[in-house]
Amino acid sequence: MLQRLRDSGLNLMVLLVSLLVFLASFGGLSYFAESSRPPQLLVLAAARDLGIGEIITPRDLVEKRVYQDENAALYIPTGEIGGVVGGVAALPVGAGQPLFRTAVLAPAGEGLRLSAALADQPGHSLFPLPLSAQNVIAPEAGSFLPGDLVGITVVIASRPQAPATPGLPSSFAFRALTPEVSPTPTLEIQSGDGIPSMDLGQALERSSPPLAKDLFPQGVRVIAVQGLPVEMVRQTPEDAGFTSVVAAPAVVDLTREKTLILLVPDDSREALALALEQGDRLIISLLSMGQPDASPGFTYWDFEERFRADREQAISTSIAPAAASPTPTPAPPILPVDPTETPEG
Repeated sequence: MLQRLRDSGLNLMVLLVSLLVFLASFGGLSYFAESSRPPQLLVLAAARDLGIGEIITPRDLVEKRVYQDENAALYIPTGEIGGVVGGVAALPVGAGQPLFRTAVLAPAGEGLRLSAALADQPGHSLFPLPLSAQNVIAPEAGSFLPGDLVGITVVIASRPQAPATPGLPSSFAFRALTPEVSPTPTLEIQSGDGIPSMDLGQALERSSPPLAKDLFPQGVRVIAVQGLPVEMVRQTPEDAGFTSVVAAPAVVDLTREKTLILLVPDDSREALALALEQGDRLIISLLSMGQPDASPGFTYWDFEERFRADREQAISTSIAPAAASPTPTPAPPILPVDPTETPEG
């Protein structure tokens, strides 16, 4: 009897020890699993499907727990619900999907939108300039950063022909389409580049192409560079005066069009669009600072006159020393002196 009780107590002890070992192992594994998980964050998610343009109300938002990783900054935390309510959905959002900052037109998301650059720039627009256009010559897209100052020079090789009316002489059609203007007054224009002076009529005739013209002598700012790979995305410099995010695909796509988003004045959008369509070349150059005044443009005839003036100056400089050097005159011969002669007086 005693032996049976002793054996039963031993078995019970082994059972208790096994149970304690199991609980300790389970607790250790659970703690290790929890500690290996990244921290979590409560963010705002859509309680229902939201379409583009819908106003977000408190009933349209729910809390959702997500892992806090490098993409956590794209979500809107629950503490910023006051900046989301009353906003407008800029992208379609499915039920249960966390809200991205770029999907909301509200104070909580305006800092990451390109349109935020226009907040303190009245009278300006964001103009997309495709670097892959055939007539655009520019450095590699990776050479640009948001905040850079660039200049745009359009080169026109030929002037578009005026349309002619069928069945009529071309001279008649030109007279019909061209308004009568008074004769151009004569005004002497003195050039500062060594180019001879000309009257106003000659100067206006030279405004016809071929022509090179700086569209923005003061330069325009780059707000964002779109189409770059992820590893090339760089944030806006702190001294740029605005905030923006450079859009880039998650996977490098070599066929994706690379585009500069430029901050241009509203009254220059049409001129830039026409230059992009009709210009034979559109040259993008990086600037350290712009020119204060606009230039009248540089034509082929100006280039020809400058070449002629430089050539004349070079030839006159090389001929002048030879013409100005005096002809040496021979010195009179020195006669020998007779020591027996005495000086007069």
